[in-house]
Parts: sequence; structure tokens; C-alpha cells
Amino acid sequence: EGVHVVEGVSLADDQPLAAFRSIFPAARFPTLPEVLREMGSITAALGASGLADYTRAETRLTATLADPVQALALQLRPGAALLRSVAVNVDAGGVPVELGTTWFAGDRVTLTVSSDQA
Repeated sequence: EGVHVVEGVSLADDQPLAAFRSIFPAARFPTLPEVLREMGSITAALGASGLADYTRAETRLTATLADPVQALALQLRPGAALLRSVAVNVDAGGVPVELGTTWFAGDRVTLTVSSDQA
């Protein structure tokens, strides 16, 4: 079954913080690339494509080193420390709608993980 792949770089103050890759099922979201180009936001594009809401089912965090392509995208030296996040988002029925991988520049971000049980 086909997929749509979206890749990019997230910036803050014109400095790259993270490179990302999101993968979506093409059969479920056939016009997602066009809608995303129009809207500029994955959440908005998914909403316009019929997905009212989704939740994060799982996130895995691991340390890794920047390969030459990642280093170029993030303006780092090859071998620089990265924090890799691999996440699965699901719809209300628990069906996966996105597999996302993000590589954060290790010296530019702090990630805080907390419980939602407030």
C-alpha cells in the first residue's frame, strides 16, 4: 500500500532545531500532499482530509549521531549528538495515521516528558 512522505526542518530564530520525516497512509489521505502545500500545517491538513482528531500512541527516544545529510540540514558537524524521536499517531479507533521520526540537534533543545495525569 502506498504512503505519502513529508520531510522538513523545524526552525527557531532562523536556526535549525530538528529535521523530521512523517509518513501517512496514501489510501486514507489521497490528497494530503496538495492539502499540506496549501495549508502549511500537518494538523490542519489532516483535519481538512477528514481526520478530526488524533492522539500520540507511542514515542521512543534514542540518542544517535548525525550523518552527513542530517548534519547539513541542521547546520552541525557530522557525528554531532542528536536525539531521535519515533512516534506513532492514531485516530479515535486506534488505527495508525502517522509514523513520525524527528532528529533534534542535541545541543539546541531540551525535551520535557511528563504524565498527562493531572
